[in-house]
Formats: sequence, structure tokens, C-alpha cells
Amino acid sequence: MKYKLKISGIHFEVLKKHLFPGDSCEAVAIAVCGRQESQAGVTFLVHEIFTIAYENCSVRTPNKVTWSTSDLPSILQMASRKKLSILKIHSHPCGYSQFSYTDDISDRELFDSVTGWMDEEYPHVSAVMLPGGEIFGRAVTTDLDFVTLERVSVTGNDIFLWGSTQECTEDFSLRTRQAFGEGTVNKLKSMTAAVVGCSGTGSPVIEQLVRLGVGTIIIIDPDTIEKKNLNRIYNSQMQDAIKHNRKVDVLKRAIDEIGLGTTVIPFPNNLYDDVEILKQLAGADVVFGCMDSVDGRHLLNQLATFYLLPYFDMGVKLLSDGKGGIDQIMGTVHYLQPGGSTLLSRKVYNTEDLRAASMFRINIEHYREQQKMGYIADVRVDSPAVISINTQLASMAVNEFLARIHSFRYDSNEKFAVTRISFTDAYVQYEKDDYADHYLKKFIGRGDMLPFLNM
Repeated sequence: MKYKLKISGIHFEVLKKHLFPGDSCEAVAIAVCGRQESQAGVTFLVHEIFTIAYENCSVRTPNKVTWSTSDLPSILQMASRKKLSILKIHSHPCGYSQFSYTDDISDRELFDSVTGWMDEEYPHVSAVMLPGGEIFGRAVTTDLDFVTLERVSVTGNDIFLWGSTQECTEDFSLRTRQAFGEGTVNKLKSMTAAVVGCSGTGSPVIEQLVRLGVGTIIIIDPDTIEKKNLNRIYNSQMQDAIKHNRKVDVLKRAIDEIGLGTTVIPFPNNLYDDVEILKQLAGADVVFGCMDSVDGRHLLNQLATFYLLPYFDMGVKLLSDGKGGIDQIMGTVHYLQPGGSTLLSRKVYNTEDLRAASMFRINIEHYREQQKMGYIADVRVDSPAVISINTQLASMAVNEFLARIHSFRYDSNEKFAVTRISFTDAYVQYEKDDYADHYLKKFIGRGDMLPFLNM
């Protein structure tokens, strides 16, 4: 069984501040974690943090911390009720990058008590943060065995990944290694990226991820190739349109023929068709949303919050002047991290748009009746199907992703939550994340639950 740990950027900053208060002494915190369970293993998802006050530690030295467990019963009660796992994380101010013999003893004592308290048997996790912020850890099984975490990741303004990576030394990656370094190329090789929507912006996103060397790509789109798609879907052919081949099959064929070793997992389905698709998405390392539908984008935003996924959303909009010409062509790339703002709180759409989109998907006849009477919003979206515009926006999204895993900008990534481009006014502008979604924030790292995504 393989185990991973994911932390939101918000919780990572809380931990870093508490575990390294500046006195060079160890400190400790407890967290409750949701889980994402699959055949591949278990990923622990930090849901809520409880810092152990420094005054509640009887010993705090550079090499040891002894703390009171008086707050633990209430935490365990909550964890047991919600079927969550427990994380203990402490600091090693001296930079010792292994668990010590003392850590082994204290972890077995602690998790023996935790396992005895919980009504059901779940694995738990212990971790250590080093002075630079790097985290390593191990799962603690119900038999009190220790299993090293395969990976620890943080989804914040920066995306951190620590642990095992696959080495990529292929010749095709030489220029990428020269630009971004060997470590970044190895991370890309070890990552799973999901792309939802394989047409306008999705096709060039997929093309770039493959040629950057991303190891596994999940692609999702329910539609088939039509002649009108041939002007913007990379590697599509006239024969694909004539035969009505599925978009995901065409792109998988092309990726396999490129021959760079990328594993492709295609789903010719709508996001709402099968919960198993969403569960597969939940295990990805990054998600790119390349679709116009409001309810689909809203669903991805929920998934990203529950499962601590970095989510890049793209949208292109064309405004006509009413005289047969173009008044404005605009594009936007949103970077959304768990616990921050959402597309709803950023007012990309509103609740009425969401209601209309859901009705359109579920009962199109009822939607048409309601729309005819003026009771519901129009869900039609006009976007320019132009390969050069779509590709530029896709490149901006992919470069935004690269900037998060390999910090190459002079300014902090927090300044680039939203990127807006006007092709007609020839400007690019950036915005910070200032519109927190307080409702969805309470589901950070909630992971698997019934009902799924609390829906």
C-alpha cells in the first residue's frame, strides 16, 4: 500500500509559522485529515489544524519536544465522528532529515492510544517539517507499522512536491532541463495532470503537457470530432470528423504516436456521468479546466477544495459589436487553490447562472420552457474558435503552472491568481486572490465522504 500527504497552502503557512517560531526549539501540531482512497493507495488530506501551545510543552529543546495531550480527546472525538485520520507533525530545527529513535517511541505510544480511541480502523500519519519548509513523513498502520510516505505535496501560491520522483533523462527533455532544471523535469515526469475539455484550449494544453514530459494525463470530453473542430483541435484529421471519432480517442492516438512515454487515461464522458471519473480526477496532481459550462467548472472547484488540487481554469470570450464585427476578444486564466476564492466568489458566474446550467444539463425541455418565459438565464456561451487565440491562452495557463512548481518570477506568485488578456486592447493584467469563498473553505481536505462532495 502506498501513502501520500497533501496540505493546502493556507495550512502549510500556519504550520510553518507555529513549528518555527524563531527560538530554534522543536514544536508540534495535530491535524485531522480526510482521505482519498483508491487501488493505488491512500492520500491523507489535511482538513483542520490544532497547534499545541508552547506553554503546554514541558520540554522544548532543539532536539526534543514533550507535550501535553490534554486537548487530544476532543480532537479524537471529532475525528472519530467524521471518520478522519490523525496527523502529528513536529519540527526538526537542526535540519535532521530522518525520524529519530525518540520519534519512533513517541509515535508508537501516541498512535496506539489514537487507534484504541477510534471506533473504526484507519491509518494515520506522522510528519516532520525541516527549517526550509520541506516535509517528510510516514503512515502509521493499525498494526503500528511505519510506511514511508511516497510523496508530500503543498497546494498554495507555490506548488511543492517532496518525495520520490521519476528520473527523466530522455533527449527530448534537454531544453526543458536547461530552462527549468533537472528537478522540475523529474517532477513533471512523476505528475498526473487532468485536462477536462479537449477542444479549444484543452487541445493545446494537452499538447504542451505531453511535450514538457508530464508522466500521466487524464483527458475528459464526451464529444466526437466534427468538421467545425478541425480548425482548433491539434492532431485531428478530416477522417476523424467523417467517422465521428471521439475527441479523447483521437488525442490518445496522437499522444501514443508522439512516443514520449506519456500514459493517457481517456474518459469519453461528461463529468456528471459517473462518480468514478471524479474519483480518478481526485487523485491527480493538477487539474486544467478547459470548458465553458458553468456547472462543470463549479464541480471542478468543489473537487479541488475537497481533494487539495491546484486548479487552472481557462475562459475565452468574444463580444460582437452588433454590426457583424468584433468589439472585444478577451481571455482569462484563473488559478484556484483550496481555501482561497472560487470562480463563484470571483463572480465569474452567479448562482442563477449555476441553476440555469444545471437545469439545461438535467432537463433541457424544462429549461427551454423556463427560458422562454424569462424565468431562467441563457446558458449559451459565445467563444471564438480560433486556434491562435486558444493556444495563447493555453500557453499562459501552462506557464502559470510551471511558475508554481518552479519559481522563476521576480514577484511572488500570490500576485498572479488571475491573469486577464485583451487581444483587442493589447493588454495583460494580473490580480491577487481577494474573494474568499467562506462556504467552501470549511471543506478543505475533506476527501472521501458520503454523499460525495457533500452533494
